[in-house]
Amino acid sequence: MSITVSVDSRAKRVAQNETLFREVNERVEEVASGFADRDEEDRTIGFVCECGRRDCTDSIEITRARYESVRSNPLRFLVLPGHEDKSVERVVERTERFLVVVKLGEGARVAAEQDPRS
Repeated sequence: MSITVSVDSRAKRVAQNETLFREVNERVEEVASGFADRDEEDRTIGFVCECGRRDCTDSIEITRARYESVRSNPLRFLVLPGHEDKSVERVVERTERFLVVVKLGEGARVAAEQDPRS
């Protein structure tokens, strides 16, 4: 007997994983801001890859300002190249070190509902 997982339930699961990593990054930023000097605005911080892979523990070094620009949209997530999932998200920005993806469909709904800044 085979079990079929619907696209919507898979998208929801991936979005829930990603929002968990986003919550971790919110705490990372909160702690880092407590130690930051105004002169250190360009200093990088190690944020957790916000991909939907359960086993991913990789980090992405970016500035707080860059992280804030990604977080300005609750549907956007920061992931490493190769960690994007084209079935549930679309890449909206590519750099050598990271990608910015936007959630689609059911995943977008979950991401918006679970946004810690909303």
